[in-house]
Amino acid sequence: MKRVLLPTAAALLALAAMPALAADLPSRKAPPVEPPPPPPTWTGFYLGINGGYSWTNSNAINQIYADTLPGGFATNAALGNIPSQAFVGNGGFIGGGQAGFNWQFDNRFVIGLEADIDGLTGGAKTANIYGATAATTLSRSLAELGTVRARLGFAATPTLLVYATGGLAYGQGTLSGSYYGFWGSAPDYESQTLYGYSVGGGAEWLVVPNWSVKAEYLYYDLGSFTSPGTQISYKSGGVAAISTAQSNSRFDGHVVRLGLNYHIKWGGPPALFAKH
Repeated sequence: MKRVLLPTAAALLALAAMPALAADLPSRKAPPVEPPPPPPTWTGFYLGINGGYSWTNSNAINQIYADTLPGGFATNAALGNIPSQAFVGNGGFIGGGQAGFNWQFDNRFVIGLEADIDGLTGGAKTANIYGATAATTLSRSLAELGTVRARLGFAATPTLLVYATGGLAYGQGTLSGSYYGFWGSAPDYESQTLYGYSVGGGAEWLVVPNWSVKAEYLYYDLGSFTSPGTQISYKSGGVAAISTAQSNSRFDGHVVRLGLNYHIKWGGPPALFAKH
């Protein structure tokens, strides 16, 4: 009996000591699991710069002449001495800056508001027309172009946004003319702030945290205006007469440009793109 109990008691003591021995052994814990990086988000404010090319859609400067008696501007236009219409296309580099705000919702959709202001280096063009007994210089210019537009976009991937845009457009339009003939020189000049609309679309890519590049197309239409005109006095058949000349032109065109934006993230740290 003692021979049976002694081995059994020894085995029970060994089992009881095992947890204490295990507690003294060095432990190997699994490394902590890092949370996944936050997904990229378009929500937040942004500032940026842009540059590209702009060209006009309507190139005509239309002339309006009126004579009280034959012999004035209208008569000279009928004879081909001064133009009834001139064509000047305005095209060149456009560049400036923009600022805006985006809000991303329903995971894939983005709405926002953007304002920009750009200068045009090729915004002024002049036409010189010479007749048999008269000459005319006509010009028009658009010195700057600004917009305030809504944007509606779709995140095709977490870092690629395609969007449509539209809203207000404005700019400083100028018309000028000088008419040379038997009357001497008759100048005409007018500059106005014009308002209209712009529509277009583009794509924007978040290349690194907080930075994106975009490619964009816009059509703008600022409407048209007529210059106040110039007036000359003359005699026709010994009778005093007057004549007036005015210019009218439409200011609309196209813009293609690239942009670079810095995003001020909203509601958290900037997204980590390495795992997306």
